[in-house]
Amino acid sequence: MRLRIILLFMFIITLLAAQNVLIWDRDGGSEISNPEEPWLYVGLESGIKAALTTNGIFPVVDTLLADDLSEYDIIFATAGIWCGG
Repeated sequence: MRLRIILLFMFIITLLAAQNVLIWDRDGGSEISNPEEPWLYVGLESGIKAALTTNGIFPVVDTLLADDLSEYDIIFATAGIWCGG
């Protein structure tokens, strides 16, 4: 249990210190209805971007994965949505 707490603490510190964030928008342009304005559609990456921006982290959003990822502290990759209906 103690190890889990230490690892969680280290993970949180890493997130707080991370300033170079890439959102790899690789979902092929998938969109969802905006919960605040249902008549508008937004990309799947918009929720991640909004959460980061609200917390003072301004991510780079790109549809292509960079050759050199060493400049980024965290990378988020959107993978699209699947509807079984």
